[in-house]
Amino acid sequence: MKTYTDYLKEAGNVHLAYYLEAADELKIHYKVLVPSLLAEFRCKDKVWHIINTATPLTNTTSATIAKRKHLTNLVLEESAIPVPKQEKLKSPIDAIKFFAKYKRIVIKPTQQLGGIGITLLPSNEKEVLEAYTIAKTKNKSKGNIGVLGEEFLEGENYRLLVVGNEIVGTVRRKAAHVIGDGKNSIQELINLFNNKRKTDLLKPIKIDNEVNLRLRELNMTLDSIPQDKEDIILRYSCNLSTGGTTQECNKEVHPYYKQLAIDAVHAIGTEFGGVDIITPDITKKVKCGINEINYNPGLRIHYKVDEGEIARVAIPIMKYIQQKYLNS
Repeated sequence: MKTYTDYLKEAGNVHLAYYLEAADELKIHYKVLVPSLLAEFRCKDKVWHIINTATPLTNTTSATIAKRKHLTNLVLEESAIPVPKQEKLKSPIDAIKFFAKYKRIVIKPTQQLGGIGITLLPSNEKEVLEAYTIAKTKNKSKGNIGVLGEEFLEGENYRLLVVGNEIVGTVRRKAAHVIGDGKNSIQELINLFNNKRKTDLLKPIKIDNEVNLRLRELNMTLDSIPQDKEDIILRYSCNLSTGGTTQECNKEVHPYYKQLAIDAVHAIGTEFGGVDIITPDITKKVKCGINEINYNPGLRIHYKVDEGEIARVAIPIMKYIQQKYLNS
């Protein structure tokens, strides 16, 4: 009986390994063509490929819309799907004007992954200008507009994974944090947390400007010793790649949000995607917004949960692809 470690060694990639495991469970033949990158899958006379996290369910048009966050925002707004107010920032002056208009804002690259280049809640014009420079530097888009200003949505961040007309997994995403024990400093707690992350093949909490800013707001430093069970939130962003944690909560999700996520994925013209929804209460319909759609979502966020049951999402994804090909 193979373990995930066996599949990981075979695939050479944490996400591809989940798809190999799912293929075995569904009796789908597979072959790793390029370790750490590409695998081929066969069922009867049908063949398809998965590259890292990219499946055949996403087309070029929908991938382009999802990659360029301002296009996602535009398409969803046209479809009457709630999104935060957003503007293209052509210059530092535009960034200052956007800050003056909304106050609580996010500045982000037009195109990036993993939360890179995003600044949440700059508190003054100096920080706005710094955020603009960071976003412009980190932007991967080749277009003229490299920076976006976005209204900051209040609430918690949720990732809903859509396959066809179904939500196969939902996680509540929490920003990097440590829990005090009354003895260790924040730096020591971060070190302990990062050691566990390393064992789980997850990226560590990186101490950077965002962490230092957050600690200043809390009137704390890395040498501060939190009280026992005190929860210290170290970042604004909740990406798994920057030390964020996840809680599986699909049973809590109100049907409104599930349909919203399905509609959002279909609005950009695809059948599969990870929809990021921000809402203060996932159990009932309240003011919310979609701030991103991931066209090739990573699966680890659903398998490496800190709380709740693991959702083995690769299985329904692979089953959906299999049926799609067999019916074609």
